[in-house]
Amino acid sequence: MKNRDWKLFQPITIKGLTLKNRIALLPMGTKLHNALGEVTEKLVDYYEEVAKGGAGLVIVQAAYVTDEYKGSRLRISSDDFVSGLNELAEGIQSWGARAAIQISHRGYLSTEGPTINDLDEPGIRKLIEAFGEAAERAKRAGFEMVEIHGAHGYLIPQFLSGLTNRRTDDYGGTSEKRMTFPLKVLRSVRKAVGDKFPISFRMSGDEFLPGGISLDDSKNLAVHLEKEGLDLISLTAGKNPDIREWMIQPMAFPRGCLTSLSQEMKKAVVLPILIAGRINEPVLANSILEERKADLIGMGRGLIADPCLPKKALAGELDQIRKCIACNFCHGKRFAQGLPLKCAINPEAGMKKETVLIAGRKRRRVLVAGGGPSGLECAHSLQERGHEVLLFEKSGVLGGRLRTAAIPPHKEEIGEFLTFLVTRAKSEKLPVFLNQGVNRSTIENLHPDVLVLATGGKPIVPSISGLSMDVCYTAEEALTRDLHEQRILILGGGLVGCEVAEFLMSKGKEIAIVEILPDLGLDLEPITRKLLLKRLLEKKPGIHTSTEISKIEKGKALFQPQTGGEGFLHFDAIVLAVGFSPNDDLLQSAQPLALETYSIGDCLTPRGIFEAIHAGNRIGRLI
Repeated sequence: MKNRDWKLFQPITIKGLTLKNRIALLPMGTKLHNALGEVTEKLVDYYEEVAKGGAGLVIVQAAYVTDEYKGSRLRISSDDFVSGLNELAEGIQSWGARAAIQISHRGYLSTEGPTINDLDEPGIRKLIEAFGEAAERAKRAGFEMVEIHGAHGYLIPQFLSGLTNRRTDDYGGTSEKRMTFPLKVLRSVRKAVGDKFPISFRMSGDEFLPGGISLDDSKNLAVHLEKEGLDLISLTAGKNPDIREWMIQPMAFPRGCLTSLSQEMKKAVVLPILIAGRINEPVLANSILEERKADLIGMGRGLIADPCLPKKALAGELDQIRKCIACNFCHGKRFAQGLPLKCAINPEAGMKKETVLIAGRKRRRVLVAGGGPSGLECAHSLQERGHEVLLFEKSGVLGGRLRTAAIPPHKEEIGEFLTFLVTRAKSEKLPVFLNQGVNRSTIENLHPDVLVLATGGKPIVPSISGLSMDVCYTAEEALTRDLHEQRILILGGGLVGCEVAEFLMSKGKEIAIVEILPDLGLDLEPITRKLLLKRLLEKKPGIHTSTEISKIEKGKALFQPQTGGEGFLHFDAIVLAVGFSPNDDLLQSAQPLALETYSIGDCLTPRGIFEAIHAGNRIGRLI
């Protein structure tokens, strides 16, 4: 194996527990358990896939130590949950990975529970004991390590932070006293599991919040935890709900963005340090270890996007890795909405049994019209199932709208995903015909059994009096051409409009955005939206929300806010960013042929990358 000598693939032993490599799955929530917090088949499947993919350590998501919080979370609050957790631990171990589980309590984030300042001494003792009891259950269930969740604004950091801890007793008032609770939790856990059982503590190295937990605070805590016999520190950052961008870093954050924290932490303690923070690339992961910035690499979304990342990296198949693009669809959007785990670019995540590619009952010739993400994913699934696939793309390159989606600032990793799709198609020897559009004559000549339309969408041209395409650019044209006009009016303030605005302002253009909805970027995932709007507003574009353009005259647009009144916006050019409509021209011409036909991606309903990839996979499994 080509990369066996990498530090990433060297074993490490933590209190007698030897990991085969230094890649750990981080304990991200999945919502794949049931409403009672019990282990389900889907949850076991998800963790087994990661273990099968080669991770050395699999840390199961936070299991709650009490029943105070009534929302849907994995639970370890009574012996009733031990049997299901045992099935989960054994499933992980059956593939050669070590099984750990995180134990947690939400604290004041639980609407049904008291704040830490309301707790009396017996109530605090009860919580401390609950952590110990949960740890004993974890050990009994077969887990080989337990991790105490002391990060992200949950119960333990609520005691640690001067922003939330207003107590004046032994649990608050000074930084030393604020450490009393986590130290007692560690002692309770150690007493429950014994001296030979590894314990990890996950902490926010820095909350990046004025008055919150700082790096110095975390280093001081780590020193005390080490003295109490802790075995591993897992470093993260941020705080829920204030600073979630440091918890679930979007693609605007650089890869390995938290390694400065681990470097500093290693100056304070000799404990092994597990570091997280957008480490979705094996070469980077290995360099972090080689440079002694950390001892283990934590991957969350990286192993959701491709659970086989460790195996592929070990084999030297780096170009076959489906790298996470940090779009935050999985956690920033779906998990926040209370929905089970799915990944925008990996249709198998959380859906392994439903997405198994079963050989077709009969080999069929399938013509896929369109080489965008949906067409490429569909063609891959079809060929894997044994069908004869012909992929036609009218342009000279594959990728569709992914190519322009990768152009705006901080979107480069979209391009890496496109490279993965194209590389996969080449390695599988997928028959691809570039500069070949599909029409009725093509279909009649090729005699396919099935036609899959992945022909994309067409930019919507709004019905506005006086609007002429002579002064208009599509969003794609605005991103790919060198516009000579200075004053640009952007119609539409969703994701595309905001990204085009940021891109053009980086070129020195004067921008005005008109959006009919009450705010910009309402179709964005919340963390990405927060940062994009912050960057955009710093550049001071003209922003007109809850506003319509009713008339275009030469060089000026009449706008009408919904609150009343009107005015003119002067422009040199207009960019249309009001969405796409299905490009179903081929569907209309193919209908007389009475051919089995499917539409996928934007030519069905123009939306995003998740819908494109998952629709392509679904139809690829269906035919």
